[in-house]
Amino acid sequence: MAVLAAITNQAEPAASSPSESVSSIITLEANSMSRAGYGAVEANYWMDQLGFTRDPAVIQDAMDRYYMFAPEGMPRRWGDGWLSKFVASLLAIRAWDIRDKLTEPQKSQLNEILTDAIREETFRLDMTCGIDPWNSCSEDFVSYLALLSRVKNLYPTVAEKAGIGYVSSLERKYLELTFSTDKGYYSLVREQTQDGMRVLMHNHGEQSAVYTGLLLIYLNHTLRAYSLANNPLPDYFCQDWLMANIRDMFEWLQSVSTSDGLSFLNSCLNAEGNLVSCSDMKVANAVPRVVPAGRLMVNLVTSGVFKTEEIFSLHEYHYRFFDITYNGGNISNNGRRADYNLDNQEFEVLWENPCHLSSHHSLRQPRRHLRSVDK
Repeated sequence: MAVLAAITNQAEPAASSPSESVSSIITLEANSMSRAGYGAVEANYWMDQLGFTRDPAVIQDAMDRYYMFAPEGMPRRWGDGWLSKFVASLLAIRAWDIRDKLTEPQKSQLNEILTDAIREETFRLDMTCGIDPWNSCSEDFVSYLALLSRVKNLYPTVAEKAGIGYVSSLERKYLELTFSTDKGYYSLVREQTQDGMRVLMHNHGEQSAVYTGLLLIYLNHTLRAYSLANNPLPDYFCQDWLMANIRDMFEWLQSVSTSDGLSFLNSCLNAEGNLVSCSDMKVANAVPRVVPAGRLMVNLVTSGVFKTEEIFSLHEYHYRFFDITYNGGNISNNGRRADYNLDNQEFEVLWENPCHLSSHHSLRQPRRHLRSVDK
């Protein structure tokens, strides 16, 4: 298989990004993207509210505070600031989960919000990402990617109104912006680590395992949207350079995790080689001693995209070892907990090999497993 062969043979760095012409266009556009120095407080509030909700009233409250419906100055107004795509993405999946409980007026309002939220004109970067060499924009890019994929697959009326071609072009663009290594400081880097040359994300002044793992978590959300809708995965998710970068990122995460972490990090090594909490203590969005990036890798192994031995050095994977006593950063935020499944329940979606769908254009119905984690 071409994808596996490229990965197994460790393609040279030139294969770690999309074509040069596409990359130059994307980089020029990234330079001109709108930025916002506000919105994080409101975004974290609504992520907390929406985290595990199955209450239509919470969905309604969030919709009523979207900037299109809320006057300027209204508390907790959101949608036109930084991190708003994380909220819109979470709103999309939580509303979809309880779609049978929503009224027609609620569905209409939701569609109006999502129609606006997927417009590229509403996307905002933070004030320094891509400018500061230690602050990548990939976190922002992947939030928009997950939103686009959820709307495209779960809200076909919205996607058709915007234009499927338009949504798909943005989806591909932000996939490549998130995971390529030729966008200067905007995206990922390939650089020397304790484990040799690796692809990873810079954030908050360091080679960040937390945020490198976050990208893989949200890519899994993206792929899951296709599985939930029983839709085939576009070919651009199966590019050799992308698969190679995903594998390289996860190998680096493995190299800074303890031997019993395997697919789910539970601690990291510092520069001196000592075990430390794998959390970014410099920001409010820190996660505890675990980044469940392994969920994506488990799904890709189960799907046949990767062979087990290509990903997990001991030819097996383990579920996470959560440190649920950790109370730092923003870990009490229900939105973050829902994204990272910090309830010691594993939600696993299995689908057929997504990078060979062109041959049979069908997805197996997703199997959902809630698995308690005792290890």
